Amino acid sequence: MKFIPITKQDIQNSTKINASAKQWAIENLDYLNKPMNLFGSSTKVQKGSDKFETYILYLQPADKVAVKTLCAFADKAGCKKPCLIVSGRLGMTGSQASATKRTILMLLRAEYFEYKLLAEIDKAERRALKAGNMPALFRLNGTSDIDFSYIIKQRPNSQFYDYTKIISRIRKNTLSNYDLTFSASMYSVQSKKAFKTAVEREYKTAVAFNTKNVKGDADLIPHTMISFDNTDLRHLDKPSSIGYLKRKGSNLGDRLAENKNSESFFVTEANYTEFQSIINRG
Repeated sequence: MKFIPITKQDIQNSTKINASAKQWAIENLDYLNKPMNLFGSSTKVQKGSDKFETYILYLQPADKVAVKTLCAFADKAGCKKPCLIVSGRLGMTGSQASATKRTILMLLRAEYFEYKLLAEIDKAERRALKAGNMPALFRLNGTSDIDFSYIIKQRPNSQFYDYTKIISRIRKNTLSNYDLTFSASMYSVQSKKAFKTAVEREYKTAVAFNTKNVKGDADLIPHTMISFDNTDLRHLDKPSSIGYLKRKGSNLGDRLAENKNSESFFVTEANYTEFQSIINRG
């Protein structure tokens, strides 16, 4: 499929991207229309690259670009501010521009975006086969929470995985090639209820803690929990696994302040007792 360049008029007339995204797109129109790869990678997934080639799609989350949020539970989960999109290499200017470009492309050139995504999946599979590696892995929601089942259904022999805060997506998932991990939050009544449901139903669950486990940090992570930081190969975990993630992109002062907050996306000192009650099915 041939790419049809995005014009200034396309941007101005769009009801799918917000005002700040329109301004960025107009100012970067030449860049917006240059070819690019949709998939990226990250340090965490590369720790498993001796066995798997892993490909991740990084978009601008929630309503940073889109008028209709790309993360339906973001407000109730309190994850907009601490989103991974602003941490590490993803927070760098070049990575931010790439994520913005991909998101605008998905919204304004949906058919081409789908075609390009499927083409990159096929290319990755051929590369893995030629190299004699394990089948490639694909994470379509690196920094979003979109229902990409229309893509996954078209490639039934490829393995996909994601983290999601939308618990009904796990319950309704019938795709054998799609592994989902629930992303827990201690932010709101709704998010804690979803967390409790995930534990009760023995869904694979990731829990983010307000710590980096360095000097001065609170000792929050139970020793019985497994690390989800060491690798991103979630499809290899037991279905009922509950793993921890340490906070990314923060300093000690931020974490000490956050520990006083009980309404946090993270497990903090202030909500730790309630977290234990959920984990222990109290």
